Amino acid sequence: MKGNFFYQRLGKKIHFERIKRKLSQEQLAFLSDTDRTYIVRIENGKANPTVKALYKIARALHIKISQLLIGV
Repeated sequence: MKGNFFYQRLGKKIHFERIKRKLSQEQLAFLSDTDRTYIVRIENGKANPTVKALYKIARALHIKISQLLIGV
């Protein structure tokens, strides 16, 4: 399914940015005020994150939402 491919690429991008900043999933969840299991599901391409969730994650990573979506 095409939609799943989009979410998988988005998840890989978030994973890449998180690792680049040497954050664990738990640390990212805390910084973004998001449940850790939701971060796991997003990174695995199993969740359809809302704009609000992406904003919180991007803010925790100190990047813009557009940077998460570029190349996705």
